[in-house]
Amino acid sequence: MSHFEQRLEADLKAIRNWVWALGEAVESAVGDAKKILVLRDEDLAYATVLGDHAINRDSRECDRMCHRFIARHLPGAGHLREMASTIRVNVALERIGDYAVTIAREGLQLSGPLPEQFAADMDAVADESLHILNQSRQAFREGNADLAIAMMKMSRQVQGKMDRIYDELAAADDELDGHTMLVIFVVFSLFKRVADQAKNICDQTVYAVRGVAKVPKIHKVLFLDQPDSGAGQLAVALGRKEYSDVAVFACATPGRSDLVSGELRAFLQEHGLSDQDLATEPLEALVHDVADFNLVVSVNGRYHDYLERVPFHTSALNWQVDGLAPNTDRKVQYRSLSEQVDALMQRVAGEHLQKK
Repeated sequence: MSHFEQRLEADLKAIRNWVWALGEAVESAVGDAKKILVLRDEDLAYATVLGDHAINRDSRECDRMCHRFIARHLPGAGHLREMASTIRVNVALERIGDYAVTIAREGLQLSGPLPEQFAADMDAVADESLHILNQSRQAFREGNADLAIAMMKMSRQVQGKMDRIYDELAAADDELDGHTMLVIFVVFSLFKRVADQAKNICDQTVYAVRGVAKVPKIHKVLFLDQPDSGAGQLAVALGRKEYSDVAVFACATPGRSDLVSGELRAFLQEHGLSDQDLATEPLEALVHDVADFNLVVSVNGRYHDYLERVPFHTSALNWQVDGLAPNTDRKVQYRSLSEQVDALMQRVAGEHLQKK
């Protein structure tokens, strides 16, 4: 190994060790913040707050080390990807340190123990977020893309749990004072953000190891329609043809499942659209699974006509669709839906949009 290669490897090792030590300090801070919620230990809380100054200094030094490495060694593709990823991981770790500080401060605002109905959930969410953070750091250190992908999936499960917890918080409005409820909401949200930032570390691991940029988000879209309309089924067919790489589409109708009519099936075949798996779900059967969709779109009426409430992490839209009246040429509906499906996917998929 040449002197140049030895110096490059030594600098790489120093950066990797620095990032690992920084992550250890951040993970320890989050663990201490969790303890503060239970123990309400003022000394530990203020130690956590003050400890963030050292984390911030180490984060700034990490940034300097990475940029100095790039300037000194002019690295090739693999090492350059690692430095770019390390810079982003450094940012994620610094932000998690900030979350730990805020959790510690919020913990001091509680006048008593966590309310019993939320203590177990808080403990579970905190432990799961800490586990994801630990394993995400391990994946980055080892260059383990498979472990990173597994942790990305686990982080999405944390978000799924939060919908139920937010519902329970809202239901406890009469039992908790406003200040306590706000503290609990903020702390739950921050532990979720720890898992979100850990997922970002996983994204950077996959990029550094495989040269694959951040995996595009797969959006889940649920169209709401009335039975015998066919508009929702047509929207699903349009979406599946053009945007199956970035979205999953489904349709629900109230009261019953809706099969594809002979007229619509002929129209779909004429326009090169698949008529497979277009039978709608009965809305009542999906009522507990709506939170799995990040987009709900009413193509016939308003979404409040179908849903009593929209889940916390779900966005809802009302579309004005032409050609809904009986005996209207289906081509009018087709043009209207095609334009709106295109516009929606352009908005949510952006740079990852790949219309077929």
